[in-house]
Amino acid sequence: MKALKSVFAIAFFISATFTTLATDKIEGSSNTKLGNYFIEKADTQIQHEGVAIKTYVLNYENFKKEILIGVEDGKKCKNFHVRIDDMEIIYSCEKSQFGARKLPKQKDTQVNVKEAIDRQQFFYQKVITQKPKTEEELLGLIACYFPKLLKEGFILK
Repeated sequence: MKALKSVFAIAFFISATFTTLATDKIEGSSNTKLGNYFIEKADTQIQHEGVAIKTYVLNYENFKKEILIGVEDGKKCKNFHVRIDDMEIIYSCEKSQFGARKLPKQKDTQVNVKEAIDRQQFFYQKVITQKPKTEEELLGLIACYFPKLLKEGFILK
């Protein structure tokens, strides 16, 4: 009975947290100081290795910076390139586990990623979920987890 209640609670949370991309918008609570998040399709696409990829804009009610999320089709799942200012973090799958995967090689123009992120949170976020999710659900998970990855000083800038 407890397991059934948990399943219903999770289903309710997911349905209450996410709206579908059919409305071109995903909204929900990040459960962080940044407050509610809003994800919409971007007008322009970001470039990854010279190729334009599907791009979303992530905004939070208590955070002024715009965050871009580029979605790249990988071999087994999608890779999500989360870009803020000149910094990029990648969330993707590995052996059916979705989470923070790698910090790309820094370019001269990038802020020092190691100074901007909380390394402990980065390792905690290596596995966010082990079950396949839709693109919309993964975008919602990124919106909830990404703020925790940033150090407090970076959020306040």
